[in-house]
Amino acid sequence: MGVSDIKVRMAVSSDVPVIHSLIAELAAFEKEPEAFVLTQKDLLQHGFEQSPALFEVLLAESTVEGVMGMAMVYTKYSSWRGPCLFLEDLVVRQAHRRKGVGRLLAEEVFRLAADRKMDRVEWMVLDWNESAHTFYRALGADQLRDWWPYRLSGSSLQRYQSA
Repeated sequence: MGVSDIKVRMAVSSDVPVIHSLIAELAAFEKEPEAFVLTQKDLLQHGFEQSPALFEVLLAESTVEGVMGMAMVYTKYSSWRGPCLFLEDLVVRQAHRRKGVGRLLAEEVFRLAADRKMDRVEWMVLDWNESAHTFYRALGADQLRDWWPYRLSGSSLQRYQSA
């Protein structure tokens, strides 16, 4: 099977089970399976039943192999540059890596942002995932070295909940 046999399409609500399974695979790959707590019901609600949807998913599939990977994106806003697309997850099933599936998904994400007249696409990569760093650099991406991600979650965030 060649890369020309793979099609990329927007996910629909009936794809939620496969989206959920791909995210579970990613969580295991990133060595944090216990951190993945979203249910299929959550994904269905947030991505397909509410308006506006909080995310969109592009799926790469073939008639022979089925769904091989996904890209989950959402719109964010830069106070300096306007709307941009954030690539939350790019996941390719282990059996289909190094076959061009990731490139097809990434290029479709970039095309989506360009078609929507967005200024940029942003994403994060774990420091130890050197193959991902190499992959994204080969696509022409710049690694930001002056920006550090921060996160407030769990009980630390709950301290701010209104009574």
